[in-house]
Amino acid sequence: MISDVPESQRDNAVFYAFLDALLRADWRQADGALRLSADLALADLMRSDFFTNARIFLTSLAETGADTTATGNLNRVFVGGMFESFKLSRTYREETRQVCKVINELDFWALHRARIVSECAGLVTRRKKRFVVTKAGLELLSDERAGELYRKLFIAYFRRYDLQYEFNLRDVPRIQRTMAVILWRLEIVARDWRVVRGLAGEILLPEVHQQLREAMVSKYDTEEWILAGYVLDALRQFGLIERKRKGEFGIEEKDFIRTTELWRKFIKFAVVVG
Repeated sequence: MISDVPESQRDNAVFYAFLDALLRADWRQADGALRLSADLALADLMRSDFFTNARIFLTSLAETGADTTATGNLNRVFVGGMFESFKLSRTYREETRQVCKVINELDFWALHRARIVSECAGLVTRRKKRFVVTKAGLELLSDERAGELYRKLFIAYFRRYDLQYEFNLRDVPRIQRTMAVILWRLEIVARDWRVVRGLAGEILLPEVHQQLREAMVSKYDTEEWILAGYVLDALRQFGLIERKRKGEFGIEEKDFIRTTELWRKFIKFAVVVG
């Protein structure tokens, strides 16, 4: 495995061919440089808040459908039901209710994100001003196919969903384009607890790190804040990294993180010859 090769020995043709294979990888392939397993049980995925909430959304939509609003979002009745059903912190529920007398889809980002990503994955579509689950989506809602659903959502999030839409405060498009390499580097440096401070320079390619630095337009900006907004918070939502500190807010530079058992079951890397 390339991940086990010492840094000093990586300046060779095999190493650079591996990097190139990662950058060009089709994440759907089972025999590429990046391999994402669908062989996961529902029990493996219970700590993934994103998966849990997306599955709640898809299951409810499959049962009832949902009319669109004039602006093309989910209607308030459906949104209200999801607000009660989603896995959310008590603080988030209370603060949202205090701010919003009526909760619209754009007030409820966890639902909005789940809907957009589900559309990117081909699991949800619109027919005659209604949101419905597609045939492909319906087929993946059984407990036995939870791993396939998780894999499809993960690929849709990092490959088709615009990460800048999720974190629109700073523009670093090369992060998404090089995500396979970022995952590989995290595999190496975050196997055990490590501090987030300084992580960007270790897991981003030099030109990506430079683009991130150039996006820091305020004296209060940090590399870790941008990296968390694009990568780390999402991986935590997917249950692939964990944080020592308890809390519902985003990952910060003083936090310690590590990859989870789900990561080890889900993500593999391999050198592809030829």
